[in-house]
Amino acid sequence: MTGIGGPLAVLLLTVLGGAAFPDYSHLSQFISELGAREAPHGELISYGGFLPAGILICAFSFLAARVLPRSGMTWLGLVGIAWYAVGYVVSAFFRCDPGCRPAEPSFSQQVHNLVGVTGYFTGPVGLIVLGLRARSWSGARHLSALGVGCGGISLVALLLLSPSFPYVGAAQRVLEACVLLWIVVCAFYLKRSARAGT
Repeated sequence: MTGIGGPLAVLLLTVLGGAAFPDYSHLSQFISELGAREAPHGELISYGGFLPAGILICAFSFLAARVLPRSGMTWLGLVGIAWYAVGYVVSAFFRCDPGCRPAEPSFSQQVHNLVGVTGYFTGPVGLIVLGLRARSWSGARHLSALGVGCGGISLVALLLLSPSFPYVGAAQRVLEACVLLWIVVCAFYLKRSARAGT
């Protein structure tokens, strides 16, 4: 539930929020701009989209840690995913300035950037760590390949998250899609494993 609900919330807030934002471009604008101060429906996107998405993905990380084979690598990888999710929660309360690219960022923008960027690093690294560890999990070969592959692609996308890059929105969505895809696939893996164990 949490591993599917969190990514679904991100998908809905991105699609519906973008549709309700005049002239919004998914190719060139940050997702955070949907919840920025003075953005159309900014508060609704922040508290009704980013906040529940972050809480659900954090919950997924905690629950997965209790079910997956225990190891330091598994714990480290899931902490990386959880911190990535914390970025959603923080973005709900520390909304970015209008446009999210101010010359003189407010305190809210600075906190938003700090947690967001570090989460965009720990998420992909967490995927790679979990992908490597998944080699030893029963029936998880696909999770291993997906984790390493999506983690690598996400890190490349992270390098393109510069406000000056004309397709920064596309790069951000590639990063987000990679992390969220692994979470969904892992959620189905855990569900299937639970059924097999009963």
